[in-house]
Amino acid sequence: MRNNYDLQMQAAAKAFLSYDAEKLAAVFSLEKDDTALYLPILRTPHRVLLQNGSVERKKDGCWLPAGFDTAMTVYDLLTNPNGYPVLAHEWCAHTSFHAVQGGTLQASLMIHPEQSARGFDGLPALRRACAACGGQEVAGSDFSSVLPVFTCLPVLLRYWEADEEFPAQLQFFWDRNTCRYIRYETTYYLTAAILERLKEIASQ
Repeated sequence: MRNNYDLQMQAAAKAFLSYDAEKLAAVFSLEKDDTALYLPILRTPHRVLLQNGSVERKKDGCWLPAGFDTAMTVYDLLTNPNGYPVLAHEWCAHTSFHAVQGGTLQASLMIHPEQSARGFDGLPALRRACAACGGQEVAGSDFSSVLPVFTCLPVLLRYWEADEEFPAQLQFFWDRNTCRYIRYETTYYLTAAILERLKEIASQ
């Protein structure tokens, strides 16, 4: 039995196929062949199949389903009406986005800083995971890294270690223009996809 996530992803894949793959490849400078569009996400090869719109990632030499959060982000970014992102080079939190359509988020989408920090065995594991994803360490907080999630759309990670008053916290910050190119809801999907990948590397 298919769940709502499967149905939503299948609908998005079908909608993606209505777009001109050649044009998308040109706009986003993507590799393309008769089979798929190719793009790196956090330094991991991904592709969108032109036959059915499925998003896959390459792991250990094999192409595997990329998962709901990653797939929905890819569809949203590549089909956005404003094309290739033009960045403001100013970081902001979700609450600071200029254009947000209210009333469309469910509480289950919210990711809290203390919850985001769970699953990492301390700062060394997080630092190693960020480096493996191509992150560039920058000043700020106990550890900060600019992650090249897509070649055209970076995300800033900031991490604070636990102290006597607060648990460890991890937050993501976005270029001020992000919501011109992906929906506000999609930033939560992308946050989940980033966390999943970082924790996967950190556990290795």
